[in-house]
Amino acid sequence: MRRARNRRSKSPPLVFLVLLVLGLLLIGYIDQTLREIHAADGSVVLVRDGDSLAIDRAELRLYGIDAPELRQTCADAKDEPWRCGEAAKSALSQIVSRGGLRCSPRVRDRFGREVATCRVNGLDDVGAAMLRAGFAVVFGTAPDGDYQSAETAARVAKRGIWQGGFMPPAEWRHQHPRPDGGHD
Repeated sequence: MRRARNRRSKSPPLVFLVLLVLGLLLIGYIDQTLREIHAADGSVVLVRDGDSLAIDRAELRLYGIDAPELRQTCADAKDEPWRCGEAAKSALSQIVSRGGLRCSPRVRDRFGREVATCRVNGLDDVGAAMLRAGFAVVFGTAPDGDYQSAETAARVAKRGIWQGGFMPPAEWRHQHPRPDGGHD
């Protein structure tokens, strides 16, 4: 007696693969839509890193602070590496997601970005909030003494990058230039 051949392929049917891909695309779209942040005027805000934003494609840097670069790592209290650059981006995203982002441009930097002080609902200064959270250091001439005291409070409390060792972001950029010559 002849045994019937199993005509089932060992690979999943094409319909299943198509449905899987469509499902993953839908999940990505929903996730992006839910995470979309808007400025007070309704403009879409993208958080680039811990001190840079794009508002409707206009690049903006927060005045008076310097946050770890996106690819930068720091050391925690046990001297273990952690992704402080990604954590700084996440902290800025959480602050900006409070809503009502309003920025006041002050100058342009050498990359053509507006350098601005920004506020959100419940916070008068996003830069000072990043310093207090320990995800930035004072950069250049800060707007007032509040910036230095916010950095000092984070350092004393060992918040964010102050929990262990870190390389100042400007020094890290100098030692890790981007291959494309761009800026972080």
